[in-house]
Amino acid sequence: MRELKIAILVDDTKLEKYKVEIINELIVADFCTISKIINIDKESDTYDQGSKYLFYRWFNKLDALSFGKGTKYLKQEPIPKIDLVDAKEPDLIINLSSSTKYYENSAKYGMWQFVYNSSPLGYWEVINNDPYTTVNLEKAGNGFESGLLLDTFRTATDRKSMLKNRDLVSWRTHMMMVRNIKLLAQNGESYFEDKKILLKFNHDIGNKKRKFFDLQFKFSDQTKQYPPTNCQMLVASCKLVRKYARFSLRKFFTMDRWLILYSQNRDGEVNPNLSEYKRFYAPSENYFVADPFVVDEGEKSYLFYEELDYATSKGYLKVAEFDDEKGDFKEPQMILEEEYHLSYPNVFKHEGKYYMIPESYENKTVDLYECIEFPTKWEKKKTLLENVSAVDATLYFQDKKWWMFVNIARKEGFSMNDELYIYHAKDFLKDEWISHSKNPVVCDVVTARAAGNLIKKDGKLYRPAQDCSGFYGRKIVINEVLKLSEDEYKEQLVGEINSDFSDDLVAVHTLNCSKKLTVIDAIKSR
Repeated sequence: MRELKIAILVDDTKLEKYKVEIINELIVADFCTISKIINIDKESDTYDQGSKYLFYRWFNKLDALSFGKGTKYLKQEPIPKIDLVDAKEPDLIINLSSSTKYYENSAKYGMWQFVYNSSPLGYWEVINNDPYTTVNLEKAGNGFESGLLLDTFRTATDRKSMLKNRDLVSWRTHMMMVRNIKLLAQNGESYFEDKKILLKFNHDIGNKKRKFFDLQFKFSDQTKQYPPTNCQMLVASCKLVRKYARFSLRKFFTMDRWLILYSQNRDGEVNPNLSEYKRFYAPSENYFVADPFVVDEGEKSYLFYEELDYATSKGYLKVAEFDDEKGDFKEPQMILEEEYHLSYPNVFKHEGKYYMIPESYENKTVDLYECIEFPTKWEKKKTLLENVSAVDATLYFQDKKWWMFVNIARKEGFSMNDELYIYHAKDFLKDEWISHSKNPVVCDVVTARAAGNLIKKDGKLYRPAQDCSGFYGRKIVINEVLKLSEDEYKEQLVGEINSDFSDDLVAVHTLNCSKKLTVIDAIKSR
């Protein structure tokens, strides 16, 4: 791995916390050194003055009063002291200033910066109720060459507050810069081989040339490159008030409840008609059931699942045997309860023994359980990962290795739904788990979080995932795994499962199947 010399572009002695965190990460990294800090003149913000954006400024103050108490990642902090390593020509310039203009300075790998799909960051996404907010990492172009799209991160949009959305999006995406610098150090010029060329276009849409522009009440892709004018802010305020009212009414008059749906397979094939699936409910409305896994053992089939008591908000695990004659499940039995919350009972068989990896996020571990007496008696075998905020660990065996797919929140304030990690080991009972060289391999709220076991069909490998944009477990998406090795991972979205097969369902988020049964879970609104 080559050690890169990095120059950092700033326009003040203080930066937002998420930018300061990038510098702190690079200071301790073993793949780079910071060679210089370049100060440029700070550009004035024309939206902080004048009458045209008066309502925009007022609304920002109201937003900060209503929702700003928990925001902390946009607050200014001093740039940390750095022992600079002198380099006349840095390998890379990182732009942490407020300007996105190209900086004329020589650097082997150009200037990298965050670029947003709308401006200000995360503002229009809240107004338009977009399910996710996108941040791009780009290599800036100049007058002679086009820029490159280096990476993209999508995270769920905060539904209510522009300030909270900008705060969380900035924080959750800041490690994208560090991760890609590390990949550049590992791969050199080959890092750029699969990067998309950005076509040059003029960002100035000519607002000033339009007569009476402030009388435009409609939103367009062009207007979303600027803060809303007074007229647009009036329209936006009406949309936001209507949305806030809907949230409040839903909170007081409805309650979502998870349930499990199941179907017997037809000649070994999954029944694609979800409207025909039967429903498996919790014992009363004080509980819900979710995260179904199904196992065939001999002539019998068993449903493993989470049950949660609303009174304690703590989940525990149960199993129910399927009755082939009645086409329904027998009385469920408790199989595992800990002092902390359990869910996602991923049960699998290896060399004649059954094992289970339940989700134990509250314990900060990924634990392996061994079945002592199938299907009801289990005991903890070992801890696979510790001191980690991880959920939904899913194992798959391929190429004489065990692969663990798991969702991890690396830092406080990160989301469990945004990033997918992969680990590998030859023997899951004995060996230490090795992190994939490109972790996190997926940074996308639409496709990252696991939704059940990987599925091998017709020679192809598929990974079900949850689309958590908008809200948790909104729908299931199916990703085809194209490459899986210690140094490569690639997948593509090939399908999705929505909850529209029934009028009273609003989400689906787990899919599993055996030779005899297929199970999913869903949210029933009541």
